[in-house]
Amino acid sequence: MPLYEGIGIGSDKHSVVIELGQSFTKCGFVGEYSPRAIIRSQVFDTKLNKMVNIYSITDDKELYSALKEFIRVLYFRYLAVNPKDRRLVIVESMFTSSRFRNQLLKVLYLYYDIQALLIVPQHLVALATLGLSTALILDVGYKEAIAVPIIEGVTVVDGLQFAPLGGKSIHYRIMDELIQRRATIDHNNEQIVIAEPLNEDVLEDIKIRTCFVAPFERGVRLSQQKLDFEEGMSISAPPSNVLYPIDGQKVLNIPGSLRESVCEVLFEMYGDEHTIPTLIIDAILKCSLDSRRHLASNIIIIGGTSMLPGFRHRLLNELKALAKSNRYESKLHFHDFKFHTNPCPANYSSWLGAAIFASSDIVSTRSVTLEQYIKNNQKINDWSDWVPEKNR
Repeated sequence: MPLYEGIGIGSDKHSVVIELGQSFTKCGFVGEYSPRAIIRSQVFDTKLNKMVNIYSITDDKELYSALKEFIRVLYFRYLAVNPKDRRLVIVESMFTSSRFRNQLLKVLYLYYDIQALLIVPQHLVALATLGLSTALILDVGYKEAIAVPIIEGVTVVDGLQFAPLGGKSIHYRIMDELIQRRATIDHNNEQIVIAEPLNEDVLEDIKIRTCFVAPFERGVRLSQQKLDFEEGMSISAPPSNVLYPIDGQKVLNIPGSLRESVCEVLFEMYGDEHTIPTLIIDAILKCSLDSRRHLASNIIIIGGTSMLPGFRHRLLNELKALAKSNRYESKLHFHDFKFHTNPCPANYSSWLGAAIFASSDIVSTRSVTLEQYIKNNQKINDWSDWVPEKNR
């Protein structure tokens, strides 16, 4: 049970807040400072006999069954409350598919019979943690990086920028470099050269425990080294190698040069391709002239990938260098960028924002009840298909 039972808005119990991420899900209660649990967005597939990410399931029936099990685990193992007794706040990404959303709503309303549901956009509630109404949200998550400008609480959809740069792209780079560098695994005093991909969980653990973002000057040198294609060329004084244990019996020798180079995938620029810094500047340039400097001075960085050591420092220097480059100098006319310091770890900033946002009477006044859900043909309209009531 929750540590305390207070008086909630419209209910005598605190509402539940759940953020279903592509890689990790956060769950907890309104009024708390952090999620009760952060778990992988996975369920066990009996047919495949392994854990499967819920977002990777393409069949609607299988997705429905997987979501039933996943929600059950959240409520009864980690939150220890009855879904019927609580209002629910779902933190949703702008890129959540309608198919996934509809199956989730079906599970919540028709199977678990929840009281009422409020869906809040991930990028907007992140503002609540700092009390801002105008900012640029940079979300660097598992599958992609998204830059969203928000002006006076209104999302500038035309300014939205995104690219497939996130934790997943770093995992691919780690695996590629392990194979290219012929990294070895020591097992029973025998060295085996890696030839097959490692498990995704292992790659993520390698990223978190051993990798970091190189400083700007060193990143430029790493980029130049890759473009020159000179055999035998290497950066001086690379980081030390790391011995990484696998399965308790094997030891992977991770080259030090890999540790600093894999995160360069977030900053490598080839022609007009996007990098994370260009996402920010392009999003700013899509906005009106009088708001650009204000957005550049109010950048909020969220998402688990942004927690890599050295990320924020490297990003700031990349932005300053790009602002003075031929590509942007004639358009931007300023070189200053400022990042806000999050009041919590970046991987659950949106969850905390939703917990703060929902502590007001917003849950009782804007949440959708079961009756309203059924009346609306078992769906809840989002920003992409919303139609004013008078036009229906």
